[in-house]
Amino acid sequence: MRRLALALALAASFAATVAAGRTLKTLSMSRPAEGLTSLTIRAGVGDVQIEGGATNEVVVQVEVKPRGGIFFGDRQPERDAEALQIEAPTSGDELALALGPKHHGDTVWQESWTVRVPAAFAASVKLGVGEITVLDLDGNVKVEIGVGDVRVEGTYQSFGDVHATCGVGDVSLRTPSGRDQGEGFIAHTLSANGPGKATIRAHAGVGDVKIRLR
Repeated sequence: MRRLALALALAASFAATVAAGRTLKTLSMSRPAEGLTSLTIRAGVGDVQIEGGATNEVVVQVEVKPRGGIFFGDRQPERDAEALQIEAPTSGDELALALGPKHHGDTVWQESWTVRVPAAFAASVKLGVGEITVLDLDGNVKVEIGVGDVRVEGTYQSFGDVHATCGVGDVSLRTPSGRDQGEGFIAHTLSANGPGKATIRAHAGVGDVKIRLR
């Protein structure tokens, strides 16, 4: 129980640093999806939402806000945000997204990503603190968050092997067959198999993982 209390306190402490504030900068980009089949996003603090749909483009928007705990009158986050841009290199058929340039030390802003891609895309997301949402993709989904929640929704027929874990929190899967809960006392693990070929891998260090396949 002591481990659980410490983990929850840590989660609360991190979550408190992510507070809504004025937008320092809004970044956007779009590019044709031709030649691409997968997407990766790496972010520090904030939230990431990826939506699949009937499109032949990759459309990205990022809102940058100061993190909670920044002292009034401190203009450093604004100065740092001025230089930010979306970095989007490609390697083969994969598009990698992140904000740059990188800064040493703690990040003083939070990132709010909204990304729209073709439904057939695969996606991989790694986020330190916040929330990850992946909607209506038919390709492989791999998501990892240190502290925060994960939500994955898609078509049941698209996915086969599903594996989800959390260090502290709950894991759940809802399909047309019903609802399953992760097994464990503090850490929870859930595995399932569906009729499709794509896979789901989801992990939260401290937080909940919810998967819904319609």
